[in-house]
Amino acid sequence: MNNMKNRFITVYSIIATFVLIFSLSFFGYNLYNEYSINSIKSQTKYETLLNDLRTISYNNMQNDSEYSKSIQNAIGDTNDYAFIQIKRNNETVAYFPADKLREETDSLFTKFHKDELNVNKQTVSIVCTLYLIHPDSIYYYAKISFLMVLIITVITIIMIVYLKISEDDSDVISYSEDFEEEAEIENNTEQEFKTPSEAEVESDVEPNYEPEIDSENEAQIKEAEEEFSAQIEAENQTKEIEKPSAEVTPEEVQAIFAEPLTDEQQAKLPIEDSFPQNYNENQNADSEPTGLFDPQTGIGWESYLHTRLDNEIDRATASEIDLSLFVIKLAEITTASEEYKNVCNYLAIQFQFKDLLFERNQDSIVALKISMNIDEALNLADKLYSDICNIINSQNCRIGISSRSIRMVTGDRLLLESEQALVHTDSSSPIIAFRVDSEKYRQLMEQNQA
Repeated sequence: MNNMKNRFITVYSIIATFVLIFSLSFFGYNLYNEYSINSIKSQTKYETLLNDLRTISYNNMQNDSEYSKSIQNAIGDTNDYAFIQIKRNNETVAYFPADKLREETDSLFTKFHKDELNVNKQTVSIVCTLYLIHPDSIYYYAKISFLMVLIITVITIIMIVYLKISEDDSDVISYSEDFEEEAEIENNTEQEFKTPSEAEVESDVEPNYEPEIDSENEAQIKEAEEEFSAQIEAENQTKEIEKPSAEVTPEEVQAIFAEPLTDEQQAKLPIEDSFPQNYNENQNADSEPTGLFDPQTGIGWESYLHTRLDNEIDRATASEIDLSLFVIKLAEITTASEEYKNVCNYLAIQFQFKDLLFERNQDSIVALKISMNIDEALNLADKLYSDICNIINSQNCRIGISSRSIRMVTGDRLLLESEQALVHTDSSSPIIAFRVDSEKYRQLMEQNQA
């Protein structure tokens, strides 16, 4: 889609430029052409007028009406003259235009002529200014050129507005779920869609709505799950994200890491939120994991992730706020490496609290951001990607994002969506977000509840 838009903009820019150049060329060429023709034509016309004036003055001795009429016939079309005055014996016999003073100056657009003739011992004088480029011609060609420029300008403004609206509508290209086909699947099974890892059904209609799933339809629901996953795979859209310029240099990052974290950044989790269900307060020193954070990386153990994530989702749901989940994968960098630890320290500063960061699969980090929607998460991800690439001196960073989006969703589902988005990242699109159409999701839940 972006390639088509770029090609269209390029083609339109070439056409618009051609029209502008043509309009200016049309104006200049026609004026130059008229100037060239009239430069020769005006000289010929003036010499012919002198010959006719000499003949008429020779045949007519008196300044009568017949003489004046003959002079006017010799002059011909007065539109060719900016000014003309003919006298015999200091008596004016022709004057045009009547309300214009005598002009005796040359310009780029006119040619001045002045002569005296002696005919039958009488003095005949002529003063005239001939047009090389007539003002009406300038107006005509300028009007046509202006109309061409005006038309292409109006079209350009319309295109700019249209492209701006289109860009706003498709500013973030992410995964979308086809809820119409999902509704057909749900109607066939008469059950709400549920992933295998979910312990409760997602719903945006009623906070306490928990539809039961009949065990007889388990096979059908699993089949619906596989079909829906295939739809996500087939219909996903990727967004080419321009890699932002580096905002943090490796030297600046090292300086940040050298400073100890504040007490606020080292805030501890509430006991009920921090420990997994099988955690024993009386663990001995040989048990794994020990404490709230991995001493090697400085962030939460992976085994604590699901408990904390579910608790934060419950709070977000109760407060009716959004929550975004980031899965940041550092390819070829393990949790034991110094680069991984440096990235963890950097993320602790960006996310403010270490207890919102967790290890994942030896080469990834899961981060939670409260009160942040999917669009804001994408903007933050751009900055994180740039800075992390500087820290690890590599472009091998990928980020998958998902958000609650006012849904009743479990932590396992949110984590699954982020990791599915991460699977579809590549070097040209290192950041992918999983977006859900909340309105269609709500309609689906209402239909299933009915």
